[in-house]
Amino acid sequence: MKLENWHLSITLVCLLFGLLFTSNLKTQLQEVNPTAARNKTLVDFIKTQENKNQELETEITASRKKIEEYHATKSGENGLAPLKKNIEELTFAAGLTKVTGPGIVITLDDQEKARTSKEPEMYLIHFSSILYIVNDLRAAGAEAISVNNDRVVSTTDIRCAGNIILVNTHRLAPPYRIQAIGDPDKLEAVAQSGEYGFLELGNFPVTLEKKDEILIPAYKGSYTFNYAVPLKEGEK
Repeated sequence: MKLENWHLSITLVCLLFGLLFTSNLKTQLQEVNPTAARNKTLVDFIKTQENKNQELETEITASRKKIEEYHATKSGENGLAPLKKNIEELTFAAGLTKVTGPGIVITLDDQEKARTSKEPEMYLIHFSSILYIVNDLRAAGAEAISVNNDRVVSTTDIRCAGNIILVNTHRLAPPYRIQAIGDPDKLEAVAQSGEYGFLELGNFPVTLEKKDEILIPAYKGSYTFNYAVPLKEGEK
């Protein structure tokens, strides 16, 4: 069949109409679904904050390294050895050093149904489950905890932003690996009787392993106090 000029013209018109229709439909969907638009804005904001946090963590790591080098050069001077030991103990207690020891490793993952269900929230691991398990481990005497290799300290915030789970402002992705150093038997018993046991009964793909040796990294963030100030000697 001979291709006429008007055939080509109609094809171009139809193509342009299709592009305009698709663009208009996307705009209408965003207007109809403001949640999607808000989530996109939130994700963009989180990505920006993550980049800033990465820069700050790099600066903090460099500063701590300089402080350690300074302490190492001054440790031999008279009277400074007890002070150095005290600083090391405080640094250890604050979670600013890598630690190793026996404990347990808990792994949490979403159910396969989350991909096909009309209500995927029922089959996803939520931030609250991670928070409850961390609290259970603390109550069981865990001396060091990490989530996806991110150290949990006294100021750690475990929360969600839209459908994203954050720990220390770092974005997590499943599977979620929680490590805890402490008495393995005690940690296991307390964990199984709490939120972990609830997830296990709910057929979530979760595992718990006792380990003879676990390595937990140092906390990379900073401790910021906006309102609390140290009490001066002699003040009540």
